[in-house]
Amino acid sequence: MPLLALVLIAEANNCQAQDQTVKNLQSQSSREIKKGKIDSSKTWNTGGQFDLNLAQGSQSNWAAGGDNFSFSINSYVGLYAFYKKERYSWDNTLDLNYGLVNTTSLGTRKNDDRIDLLSKVGYEIAPKLSLSALLNFHSQFSRGYNYHSDGSKELLSDFLGWIINLRKGFLFLFHRLLQDGRL
Repeated sequence: MPLLALVLIAEANNCQAQDQTVKNLQSQSSREIKKGKIDSSKTWNTGGQFDLNLAQGSQSNWAAGGDNFSFSINSYVGLYAFYKKERYSWDNTLDLNYGLVNTTSLGTRKNDDRIDLLSKVGYEIAPKLSLSALLNFHSQFSRGYNYHSDGSKELLSDFLGWIINLRKGFLFLFHRLLQDGRL
């Protein structure tokens, strides 16, 4: 009987962890594509951003928990392409992040690794209502590990491991009503 109770508790914890993972995936897939200023005279609006960050730190006479030396490099590339012609729209964003950190105690590890493609196609059926479909692709550039305190590491995710979310439905542009002053 105690073994059965232990198994049920373990399964309940596993279900809660999976529920949180599913909730995280749902919230990520329902996110909106953020647009800056769009030139309405163009059919396609495209652009992007590139960031490269370098950081270095060193300590002397450091307290427990600190490192003598650390160095990190992080990069970000964000691209977008928005199409709008008559009643049709197609919004695309691609976010690429990769970062490494090197410390004297832990060596080199990645601290950011994301590939995120979001594509939404729509057909306007009313001024604030569109029939739409969304594709959200999540992946990574390199393997991911769980590092244990004994120095060993466990493979968590492989190169280009991926998750795809597909959604279809109606898109109500509530924020446009707020911008127009109707609410």
